[in-house]
Amino acid sequence: MERYPQLWAALLAVRRGAEVLATHPPRTATPGPSGPTSTAEYERPVGEAILTELDRHFPEQAVVSDELSPEFATKPRWVVDPLDGSVNYRNGVPHYSISIAFEGNQAKDVGVVYYGPTETVFTAVEGEGAFADGTPLSVSETRSVSEALVATGFDPMTMEAQDLTQFRAFIDRTQGVRRLGSAAAELSMVAAGYFDVFFERMLRVWDTAAGTLLVEEAGGEVTRIERLDGDNSEMVLASNPHIHRELVSLVSGGSAST
Repeated sequence: MERYPQLWAALLAVRRGAEVLATHPPRTATPGPSGPTSTAEYERPVGEAILTELDRHFPEQAVVSDELSPEFATKPRWVVDPLDGSVNYRNGVPHYSISIAFEGNQAKDVGVVYYGPTETVFTAVEGEGAFADGTPLSVSETRSVSEALVATGFDPMTMEAQDLTQFRAFIDRTQGVRRLGSAAAELSMVAAGYFDVFFERMLRVWDTAAGTLLVEEAGGEVTRIERLDGDNSEMVLASNPHIHRELVSLVSGGSAST
């Protein structure tokens, strides 16, 4: 860990965040008026614990986070999602994660995703590979889009516009599409080879920073298109390298053969 102090800090921070989250059980475990009334009641204390730990190690570095500091910050910076899948967690659905990334300008990038239901810790360091609890990860070997299993999400803008063309293309051309509700967790699962593809049209940088590094370090490819809306949002397509080019064509309306 001496070679990568940012990785050590991220691991300590994610552990502290998980400990704090455990003291705030899901709504299903605290029924009645005493239960939390919003996801912020989970996100806020977890985020504060993570920030405190990161500040202990790197007090001068900026943090970008939905709940804590959404403004733009230059590198080096930490990118934090205290609870990705907060609606799932609040309702007792076992699919949520804590995501911490470090984006350096000289030091190597780092990504850590804690998958709460199994307490699995996914880690990646730029140029050093991706791991789950110390076991090396590799993306899937699926070579046909028709055999690919896709994880996705639906952002509010897409739902309001009812523009589901890209999603219909995935449904028509792949083995199946799943919407689970935690981008960081699902990107980690692409890195582990459980899913072949992850796609979502509008995500924030804190949703994707750690997970996309995991995919790349596990041998996958990631296409990111930033939205020029000043809102730290982007489209993300991640997959194994065998089918990535065809998926890019599919998303952009191309007609490459399967």
